[in-house]
Amino acid sequence: MRIFFRTVIFFLLLATPSTYAQDHIALEIKLKESPVELLQELQASITLPISATSLSAFERVASDQGYRVDELKHKLQLLTRLYLSTYVQEQDKYRKTEALLSLLEIIGTTAYDESYLQMLTGRYIARNQHNYPLALSHYDQALSLIESGQGLQTQLLKQLIHYHLGSLHRILHQDKLALIHLKLYKETTYQLRTDYLIAHAESTLGNFYNQRDQLSLALQHYNEALRLSNRQQKPFLKANLQLQLARIYRKLEAWDEAIQYAHDADEGFKALNMDRLRSNCMTVIAMVHANQNNWNQAIDYYLNAQQLDYKAQNVIAQALNYHNLGEAYFNNGNTKTSFEFLFKSNAIFRARKSNHYLVFNDLLIAQVAVADKNWLLAKKHSALALHNAEKLKLKDEQIEALQYQAQAYRHLKQSDQAFATLDKLIALNLSTPEIETPTDYTSSVLAEQKLKLEVNKLQGESRVLSSQLAHSRLLLITAVILVCLISLIGVNQWRRKSVLAASLLEAKSQSVIEPVSGLPGYKGFIEELESQDKDTPHAIALISLTDQLNADFNQGFQCNNNMNKIQFQALAHSLSGKVYLIRPGLFMLSLRETITANELLQQCRIAIDKDYGDTSIHIGMLPLPLLMDPDIRLSAEVHFGAVQMTLAAALSLGKAADYYVSIKALDFAPATIFATPLYLHLEKGIMRGLLKVYTNGDKKKILWPRWKSHENLDITELT
Repeated sequence: MRIFFRTVIFFLLLATPSTYAQDHIALEIKLKESPVELLQELQASITLPISATSLSAFERVASDQGYRVDELKHKLQLLTRLYLSTYVQEQDKYRKTEALLSLLEIIGTTAYDESYLQMLTGRYIARNQHNYPLALSHYDQALSLIESGQGLQTQLLKQLIHYHLGSLHRILHQDKLALIHLKLYKETTYQLRTDYLIAHAESTLGNFYNQRDQLSLALQHYNEALRLSNRQQKPFLKANLQLQLARIYRKLEAWDEAIQYAHDADEGFKALNMDRLRSNCMTVIAMVHANQNNWNQAIDYYLNAQQLDYKAQNVIAQALNYHNLGEAYFNNGNTKTSFEFLFKSNAIFRARKSNHYLVFNDLLIAQVAVADKNWLLAKKHSALALHNAEKLKLKDEQIEALQYQAQAYRHLKQSDQAFATLDKLIALNLSTPEIETPTDYTSSVLAEQKLKLEVNKLQGESRVLSSQLAHSRLLLITAVILVCLISLIGVNQWRRKSVLAASLLEAKSQSVIEPVSGLPGYKGFIEELESQDKDTPHAIALISLTDQLNADFNQGFQCNNNMNKIQFQALAHSLSGKVYLIRPGLFMLSLRETITANELLQQCRIAIDKDYGDTSIHIGMLPLPLLMDPDIRLSAEVHFGAVQMTLAAALSLGKAADYYVSIKALDFAPATIFATPLYLHLEKGIMRGLLKVYTNGDKKKILWPRWKSHENLDITELT
């Protein structure tokens, strides 16, 4: 079944070449736009590491992972590119790259595979070893292998190789070769007819001309890149173009525009978590301040860039920032700190064998040394700069190095060397014809290009605003519809809520009513005692109209209900508190006034005498709180059980008179005396003297219910 589905997918791909092409182009765009996200997707789609010592072994690995050989190979090629991306921070990425390069060498079967491998090898050498001449040889070999190829993947690889070759030649200051490859990069990209890739190529050429101070040409390419990027919704492309525009506006001395573009680019890169490029934004802002001789502000931004480069572990960028800080502190009059940063920069460039950067750093050290009149240091670093400039065939830098060297020899009284250096300097000047670099740097041309740039920018903003407006209108219409629906639903729910609230209130009021009598009963008492919002009663009491406890049988429930309602009202009017009917002849009181048990008994007798008072009265009473510790909370059920026990004790005294029994816990009584089983622990508490008993009868005659541990319990001795 699995083979069948893979076969169907294979034929579908053959039948839809345009979709196949779009997939490869979309992948190339994603690699440029979201490399970290693509890396995570690739790592999740395949099982790593992959070990294979032969093509047949790799075929088995591919089958086990559910891929065709060419599919898994393509994923590994992309993964290697991503490990070598400047925007990807991956632990041990160069070690992983070496393993993948070895694997790709084993499984390569075509000229395209070999070309891809050579390109990746060159990229690895450039990124990890900084041996750019050696890297160039691998790129040249990669290009020669696919020179005559015409497929989509071959075209994509060609344009990538030309892009990298242009960058490498530019680093080595081989501008003519760099321009040739960047133009070929643009041509091969236009053949792909993809706005994103074309905008990237135009932006790359704009950056090249910007670095050569051919600003009108740079603006032409930036204009085209901006026009094409306006059709995209790609944040990296937009932020990168904003950074390039910040650089060119810096050279045009349009300081406000340069800083604004740099800040906009920084916001874009910050959203994409690309600290490496945020550092470039900080550097551009620093250079803007440096060009205006605001050296303190420049130093602040260089330091910000340095922090970002340190976080991104970009060592070369750190060295370049040390160089910039050295220049800034020198111009700020602090040569000591300038030397510190320049020597840090020098150490990194030497360790990385970055001679193309080392030339300029040695020249700056020589310049600072001359200003500081440190002639030995000036002599040393001017000689080092001259040596590397000669190797790299940088004549302007050779001339500058010879000038510093001549000054050093002259002040060191080494006349012969000074004259020899001057002769060499004169000869170099005479052998270097003055060639005017075509800059098209006229005010009219620049003004025209700047206007075009602003027009493209405004058109892009207009397109974005139009899109946002259309989106806002759609959202507004949707919101209005939703508001109407929600309003209708809300009104309906409000009405329903009112009905339910009334029903709930009625149900709540009914829930505390004793069903037979229709009077507040046991649940009402429990609810009142457990309520957090109400004051705690001063005392609770259980009143027994003892001779009427079975009146519902003797009189019938209707007659008994009428009697209980009258007695209920009489007790409620006579006492300050709430009354609850527990069962016929048994009432619960929650008292809101301070009253003794004896006073309560007398008031109950007066109230009952008026209405069916032909009964003895027994009262069990508990003053509240049961325990003095406020942190100990006892349940309402415990309160009810305890007052039940006191009423049982009062009933045991007989019917010869009205009796009450009340108990109170002493201050040192523990909470365990109210634990389950309640009657047992209360009895033990009385026996141990933890509870004090009050009654108007004879304590010795009280018969405490249940668990009689001692048959002859002497209450008077215990209380």
